Amino acid sequence: MKNILNKITCIVMIGAFTACSDYLDVTPEDKLLESQLYSTEAGINNQLNGVYHKLTSEPLYGGRLTMSTMEVLGQRYTFPRTDSYYTPFRTYNYSNGSVRGAFEGIWTNAYNAILNLNDLITNIDKYNVLNEETSQLYKGEAYGLRAMIHFDLLRIFGPVYSLNPDNIAIPYYTEAKAENGELLSATEVINLVLADLDMAEEFLANDAIIGSTPPSSNYDYNVRQLRFNYYAVKALQARVNLYAGNTEEAYTAAKFVIDETAATFPWTAPAAIISAGGDPDRVFSKEVIFGPQNVELYRRHDALFSDKLRATSVLYYSEARLTQLFEDNENDYRYNSTWIRPTSGEITFKTFYKFADVAESRMNFRYMQPLIRKSEMYYILAETETDETKALEYLNTVRYNRGLIDVEAGVDIQAEIQKEYMREFYGEGQIFFYYKRLNIEKITNANSNSSRSFVTMTPESYVVPLPESELKYQ
Repeated sequence: MKNILNKITCIVMIGAFTACSDYLDVTPEDKLLESQLYSTEAGINNQLNGVYHKLTSEPLYGGRLTMSTMEVLGQRYTFPRTDSYYTPFRTYNYSNGSVRGAFEGIWTNAYNAILNLNDLITNIDKYNVLNEETSQLYKGEAYGLRAMIHFDLLRIFGPVYSLNPDNIAIPYYTEAKAENGELLSATEVINLVLADLDMAEEFLANDAIIGSTPPSSNYDYNVRQLRFNYYAVKALQARVNLYAGNTEEAYTAAKFVIDETAATFPWTAPAAIISAGGDPDRVFSKEVIFGPQNVELYRRHDALFSDKLRATSVLYYSEARLTQLFEDNENDYRYNSTWIRPTSGEITFKTFYKFADVAESRMNFRYMQPLIRKSEMYYILAETETDETKALEYLNTVRYNRGLIDVEAGVDIQAEIQKEYMREFYGEGQIFFYYKRLNIEKITNANSNSSRSFVTMTPESYVVPLPESELKYQ
């Protein structure tokens, strides 16, 4: 971390991927660079766009936090070879060099993004070149993103919160300073996350996504789904409060999102998923509350899941496990649109197509990396609702919009919610966090076809050790 803290990088906008070898707080020349960056709205926009580009890089939400590393920890893929790169991840061997390196990369890149957000927040006010409305939107996004990144670092490196909320977890950075931050308890981190979300909510009160008239500005107000918007703040408040055991607050925030966004985030029409020819909307894009643009999405999909890969290299889930997960129900849109058997090549089993490219390059959901979606709000309501009838209504609303029949009264609602998390968020990095939040002791063993085969989890399995680069400077 000390190395990162000494070098706050100059990030540039998507589409202009130039490197910057200078830093913003060291020499008079660097001060000139800083003033050039923050003296115009275009420069500030470039800086924030650069953070989004960083977030969708392979070490973060464009790979390890969504499609690969975190999903492997959640037992999402089958690895028939014991010498697979992912074997030590699947077996929670956190002392392995490859595992340590992967999480070092997550840590370094996440805090780099946070430091650039802190620099942005400070300098928006310092240089004061934006009108009030635009300044609030930029700062609202920055506070929201800072909260989201810290929260996910807590979910990875922090303790099982339901067991040990007062255990030491991670630093929380609110300033771009070249010094190591104090390791805080998980409770302290949660409080700071929620405080940042409160700030984001205040700044984004006039977000165009809730119908406000955008001010005159160079800012692109037509892509609010791709940016950390007002409803993303409310949805993340629901997610964070649920993780912290604040069920009433989680319920309230999730209910607000559902009640206010029926028109903003409508359910995806079945025809757009299963009858769209070469352009199926497999990410259910209309329902995505926050999904930044990942210009490398399809290349990364091909590197991990393409049916053109060798059978021993592709990430997949055994067909026996798929049948169990989807209860052999081909009507589930998440099953029949996303798990497809190749018609040629070496691979003969179903492979994962959720993030495969579509035929029409102008489809508006291309490159969307879903990070927060509407269905999660329904699952939170189903989990926190004390009235069983209402809880089932929330759960069945999602099921109906996935082509499934209702589950009836008397079922184990929590078990049904777990099934839904497993189906809904494939390739999005959420299932490991679900297991960790509930401290589930036995999870499905992806390397076995037996419905009775589980991996026994301990608190140690759920807690990734802090990187050595952080510990040696504490």
